Amino acid sequence: MKTSIKHFLKLAAGASLAISACGIGPALAQDAPPLPGELVLSDLNTPRGISFDADGNLLVAITGNGGDFALTTKTPEGEAVLNVGLSGEVLSIDADGVSTPVIQGLPSFSSEQETIGLYRAIEHDGSLWLVVSAGGPGQYWADSIVELDGETKMVKNVIPFYPYEVANNPDGNELDSNVTDIAWDSEGTLYVADAGANTLYSWTEEGGIEVVTTWPENSVPTSIEIAENGDLYVGFLGEGLAPGAAKIERWSNGELAETFSGLNTVTDILLDGETLYAVELVLFGEQGPGPGRVVTVTAEGATPIAEGLMAPFAIAKGPDGSLYVSFGTIAFAPGMTGGIVKLAQ
Repeated sequence: MKTSIKHFLKLAAGASLAISACGIGPALAQDAPPLPGELVLSDLNTPRGISFDADGNLLVAITGNGGDFALTTKTPEGEAVLNVGLSGEVLSIDADGVSTPVIQGLPSFSSEQETIGLYRAIEHDGSLWLVVSAGGPGQYWADSIVELDGETKMVKNVIPFYPYEVANNPDGNELDSNVTDIAWDSEGTLYVADAGANTLYSWTEEGGIEVVTTWPENSVPTSIEIAENGDLYVGFLGEGLAPGAAKIERWSNGELAETFSGLNTVTDILLDGETLYAVELVLFGEQGPGPGRVVTVTAEGATPIAEGLMAPFAIAKGPDGSLYVSFGTIAFAPGMTGGIVKLAQ
């Protein structure tokens, strides 16, 4: 079966050994490793993407915890029941740590193993862009990029990727879409990483969706950054989800120029000048997946800068020069929540 990031979250959360590997009892999230920095906000239900807006506020995409409506849906494994609700939201955290809802009531789809829905919220060129991976046909904003007016928060554009996958299937594997990250180049072209389709897309309002490159071996691209010189950096969860199978590729002028290999389950990357950061969702031990970390990546390898993070997902640099990371994107124990940490400098 083809693996996307949402499928991996289900596998990781369902691994019975993951709880003991992470040092958590059935409901004792407080036994998790100490945070490698300052806690900015806690008790978040499935925090995922983070970014900063033009005013320096931290935007947090909250996938939520589902709801009370039972929805039966078809999956590659058969039928599954999702608990659906409107618990997804976008939060804004100011410099004083005050949290304010920007958007509430976004669809959230939860099962015992995973929660899917909103992945990222990014301000760009006067709009608020939402990356939504809801899980399948018929689900609200399923596998779409949604552009909202920055002031009114009214919908301006909905760019659905699952129909393109059905019509074209770029990687030639089983049909799947799981949009996970976006970035813009200097000319305003939008680039989209689709972990389910194993494809990097571009999009313009005039030209629509186009394939930039695809990875038929199922490398699971999760994240995209664009350098000032136009080079594309793409992070990958990794083929086969094996230890050391994750990587980051640098593409220049349409050609693969460099590969940073030997990483683990990369869910996000950040390019800060010449410094390349990666978030590793989990590290694999003898008993299964354990706490993740943040690393800097060079041609010589990866250097940890923050370890012992419970299921970290996304990274962003604030106007204060500090690095912020979302964690707890997988609930390894019932009732476990996540948060945002400001890494120690």
